[in-house]
Order: sequence, then structure tokens, then C-alpha cells
Amino acid sequence: MDKILKVAKRLKTFTLVDIVMFCEIDADIAGKFLQASENIKSVGNKFEYIETVKTEDKFKIIDKNIPSKDSDITVIEACKIFLDIKRKTLTEMSFQVYKTFIYSKIIPYFKRFILRDLTIQDIHKFRKYLQENKISEYRIKNILALLNQIIKHFQNEGYIDKTCVFEVKRIANIPKRQIQILAPEQLAQLFKITNKKYPYLIPIVQKLITLKQPLNTILTGSEQEKKSLKRKIRKDFYKIKQELGLINYMFDDLRFSNLDN
Repeated sequence: MDKILKVAKRLKTFTLVDIVMFCEIDADIAGKFLQASENIKSVGNKFEYIETVKTEDKFKIIDKNIPSKDSDITVIEACKIFLDIKRKTLTEMSFQVYKTFIYSKIIPYFKRFILRDLTIQDIHKFRKYLQENKISEYRIKNILALLNQIIKHFQNEGYIDKTCVFEVKRIANIPKRQIQILAPEQLAQLFKITNKKYPYLIPIVQKLITLKQPLNTILTGSEQEKKSLKRKIRKDFYKIKQELGLINYMFDDLRFSNLDN
């Protein structure tokens, strides 16, 4: 049919007989094509060729709908993938915070959940669970914000539908944990316990008190060595706190104690 258009364009005005003769085509087929073509106009017993100018599109519509990639992904699988992604973008300290929240709070609670099945009601129940386990409101807010990040990531990547969309919004100021200062008797008891059971802690505690600097700045060695030592300190100091009858006391609070008392 391109041949018909080429002939019609050259002739400008023509009859059906002209097309049949020049194109060597069946009259019925040629007639149907001339009647249907947007480039051909019937004028009396003749036809005229009309040039149609095609306009270029200045924009196009892109389909942004993303089909679900893996709607059966579990919360555990999603958390592990999310951590692998964040390992490349977060500082070591921030990554460890994410990892701690995920493995100590999010995964234990949601370990049997499929990610797509999470609902706002599940989020409310999770918050209540954290409150019942004496987690501070400040930390609960951060844990929920992290969970929201994970869910949003897999929604935006098309793994799951957007059926659990929420925002963690502060409606009141959350008081920060108060720094605690040990009384002279408590400090003496602390040194007594460390001297007997954890002698490696004595020089660290003394430096913390005299230098008035956070634990992170007074430890020496490679990052891996410091990380390992901090884990050991947290584990042993937890036992010391139990013996002293302290609850919310933090190792770094020792900076505010005074050896002269």
C-alpha cells in the first residue's frame, strides 16, 4: 500500500483508474484503500492527495507501576537485605545501632511474619510490647522509625503493596535519661567489685573519671579491638550494676563521678 501513497503523492489529483494502472493493483483493493486512507480525499469523481504533518510528542507517559518482585519475603529476610544495603552508606556506629535494634527487637517480635502481611494494628501491638518490656519511649520511637524505613524501602522497590503506611510523629517531648552520679559509698563498692572480679576494668574506670571523656575516646587499639572490648565491658558492667542495685546507670556516667570523694 506504500506504493499507492507514493503514486498518489506524485499525481496530486487522480482517479481510481490511474492508481490501478500505475500500481498494477486490483481495483477493489485500491478503492477500499483510497476510501480508508487519511491522506486521500474524494473530490467528485476524482481523488486528491493530502499531506498530513505528524507532530512530535514533547513528552511521554512512563508507566511507573511496579509489579511485586517477591511478595512472600519474610520480615527476617527483609531486615537482612536492608542491613546489607545500609552497611555501605552508614557510619560504623550508626550501622551498629541499626543492627542492634533489628536483631534485638524487630526480628524477635516479627520473626514469623511475612512482610506484606504487616498492618497498622501489628505496629501498635509491637509498640505496646516494647512498652511492657520497659523500653524507653525515646528508644521505642527510634525502633519504630527504623521499622518504618524497612517497610517503605520494600514498598518503594515494588516488593510489597503499600498496605502498611504510617508515620512516627512526636506528640510530646520525650525526657532524656538523667545522668546519674554515684555516691562515694557506691563508687567504693564499685571499685571493690571490679578489683575482685574484673580487674581489667579498674584502669578504664579511673581514666573515665579523671579524664572526663566518653569510653570511646579513651580506649586504644584497632576499631575491631575497641569494639570487642566494649562488648566485654557492657556485659561485665551489667553484672556490676545488678550487684550495686542500679537500673538505668550507664558506664559513661562514671565521667561525672569524683575520685576525691
